[in-house]
Amino acid sequence: MALPSYNFPISDVFATTFDAVLPEVVDSIYGRIPLIGLLYSRFRDEDYGAAGEPTVVFDGGEYIRANILYNKFPAASYGKGDTFYTGFTNFLTAMVFQWKRAYAPINVDALDLAKNAGSLTQIIKYDRALAQNAAMSLADQLDSMFFGDGTGNNGKNFDGLGNGVSASGTYGGITRSSTAGDPGSTIKAYVNSTGGPFSFSMVNQAMANVTFGKIKPDLIITTLDIWQKWWARSQPSERNQPGPVRDIGFDTIRFNGAEVVVDDYCPANTVYLLNTDFIQLWIMKGYDFVRRGRTLGKDGFAVFNQDAYIDQFIVYGDLIVTGPRFQAIIQNVS
Repeated sequence: MALPSYNFPISDVFATTFDAVLPEVVDSIYGRIPLIGLLYSRFRDEDYGAAGEPTVVFDGGEYIRANILYNKFPAASYGKGDTFYTGFTNFLTAMVFQWKRAYAPINVDALDLAKNAGSLTQIIKYDRALAQNAAMSLADQLDSMFFGDGTGNNGKNFDGLGNGVSASGTYGGITRSSTAGDPGSTIKAYVNSTGGPFSFSMVNQAMANVTFGKIKPDLIITTLDIWQKWWARSQPSERNQPGPVRDIGFDTIRFNGAEVVVDDYCPANTVYLLNTDFIQLWIMKGYDFVRRGRTLGKDGFAVFNQDAYIDQFIVYGDLIVTGPRFQAIIQNVS
């Protein structure tokens, strides 16, 4: 598409210098991705999930490790003279993940910065516009990856719901299985791959399979088409009520205690039922949505053979589903 012109193209520099900081970038991520928005809201409120761990983790280390309990001790009733079990039971292991990285570039010509520097000619700060665009671009890329399985871009993509909410394959180095007492049996999500016409009974069945007492899904993510059907059917029952996801700016529907929200990157004809107490966003200290050139001043890296500056917003981390068995997915919903 051609730019509008006034004897010359009206480019981005004419229409619009670089002082975005971490909160601004985080707010962009926080405000565009429902799942991450909910996790961040809990992190900011210092709220901890049912698993007793924070939903957003700043950490380091060679790998990301998520501990899981996969076996019970042989508890039993007993009577006079009965002997107790004195063997040892393996019950704890860890899922192991690689740190992943993502970035968005911020590249600017030095003359463009100079043109925008004067207070009398500046409409908006050009470098701030660049920073905002980079932050939104990074948020968009992360949102896309969070619905993937970590294999995209030759395995460089973040892990996501694609492999975290599944009943097959490996996750965190553990192969899923149906054998009781095996670690793989505790990381199987409920999967309804048959789907069919959208109905509340279909969703209730999925929710029942991943509800254990008070532990049940609190966030349901789907497509706009399915959300609109949900909305039309929920209105007569007055299920549209406030909740934590709505409190941070998303349109939601209340359903059996969970909030239903749209995400543009949710796969077509799909409904995710998520228990966010068992989902963690891991971010490495010092690489939490920062500018690589932040130590060099506001302009970033000077290009040695060009009159230009370059910089990047970067993040090291991964999205980990610490309790796949508390999650569900319904596919092929029409």
